[in-house]
Amino acid sequence: MEAQLHEIDLKYSRIEGVYGDQLAEPIDNYNSRKYNILHGKTTNKREVGCFFSHIKVLREFLKTKATHTLVLEDDIALPKGILNLIDKAINFSEDWNLLRLTSFTPGEHLPFAQLTDDYNLTYNKKVLKNTGAYVIDRYAAECILKNMLPMCLPYDVALDREWRYGFKTACIAPLPIRLNMDLPGQIPPARKIRFFRSTTFHFFHGLTHLERHFYRKRFYREALQRTQGKEA
Repeated sequence: MEAQLHEIDLKYSRIEGVYGDQLAEPIDNYNSRKYNILHGKTTNKREVGCFFSHIKVLREFLKTKATHTLVLEDDIALPKGILNLIDKAINFSEDWNLLRLTSFTPGEHLPFAQLTDDYNLTYNKKVLKNTGAYVIDRYAAECILKNMLPMCLPYDVALDREWRYGFKTACIAPLPIRLNMDLPGQIPPARKIRFFRSTTFHFFHGLTHLERHFYRKRFYREALQRTQGKEA
């Protein structure tokens, strides 16, 4: 990551992660019962460590005067021109507070602004898995710290329900930053809890799917109205 960041001449701060294996139980600011019920899995302390690593980054960000920050995990590949692409997206920052840049899944996009010949600014109607790279503003960081704690879902799952926490999430499509799949993962799969997996898990994620379509379509209509108003 250091070599990549030097290559694009980006100043950065390295924030040491929270090591889940070292967390003493009961884990502060973590609701294990709600996690089991909603996620349908047993506690994965490394997943908890990942969540609180991002929380730590957001707290450090809010100590600065910056309006936005680019959050990068350590297993992504930065393309040339990524900073220019982010700058163009920030021109539309009234339409988003969080900008997703990577995912295991491609998503289904509602484009509302063209950034370049190859990239659009969009709202995504499907789940975006992974939080390898995203841009976030101060408002969304404050919302997360206020409303997403105590932890009851993995970070990427919680982050994909932004309407519940009071902010808007957009993404660049196609997603411009790819994951480096050659690096070994450090978060092993947790054991599924069969009863919750077949009941509360499916109900919760089915409801979230409906909410995602409703809210992101609304965000999309509002963004189009603003874009058309500017053009007029």
